[in-house]
Amino acid sequence: MKKYLKSLSFALVSVLSISLFVGTLTAAPRTMSDILTEEISQAASVSVPTVSENPNPTPTPQQPETVNTPAPVRTHSQTTSVSRGSSSSSTSNRSTAIISTAKRYLGVSYVWGGTTPSGFDCSGFTQYVFAQHGISLPRISRDQFNSGAHVSLNNLQPGDLVFFSLDQDKVIDHVGIYTGSGQFINASSSKGVTIYSLGSYWSSHLIGATRVL
Repeated sequence: MKKYLKSLSFALVSVLSISLFVGTLTAAPRTMSDILTEEISQAASVSVPTVSENPNPTPTPQQPETVNTPAPVRTHSQTTSVSRGSSSSSTSNRSTAIISTAKRYLGVSYVWGGTTPSGFDCSGFTQYVFAQHGISLPRISRDQFNSGAHVSLNNLQPGDLVFFSLDQDKVIDHVGIYTGSGQFINASSSKGVTIYSLGSYWSSHLIGATRVL
């Protein structure tokens, strides 16, 4: 019995020794390698916040506000003035062109009933010249007198038609084109296409004037 107890005591001592040895190994101090490994693991596990925006963004310059300036409103008087000025300029240009065309035929012979550059009578001449500028006139001088607006003799403008009664019976029998400065161009029976001044003779036979421009 004593031998058995002795063996059991020895076995318990052995077990305790082994346990103490294992505990000593477990509690042994960590090496430098162990510490570094643990810090690397902890650093890897830390979540680093992602910066998606510039913490100090550059301010976007503010666009200047567009101001719509209203277009100037043209008054009725201004519109009328511009319209009249444009119309007056257009009429002046046409009258200048008509007179230029008429002068091109200076010296063409008078032909009774003539309506072409080979020979004109008075109304054939005026009809032909105005037709070159798109203006249609009747064939007879007394009909031409009623083809436009009648104007007073003290308000004559270049391009107006001037009418005469050479027989002094107040019946229109002659027509010419006023060129300005107291003159007119016509196809006369004595000299053909020529320019006359509205002197005493022609003024004494002058009946009236018509404006077709």
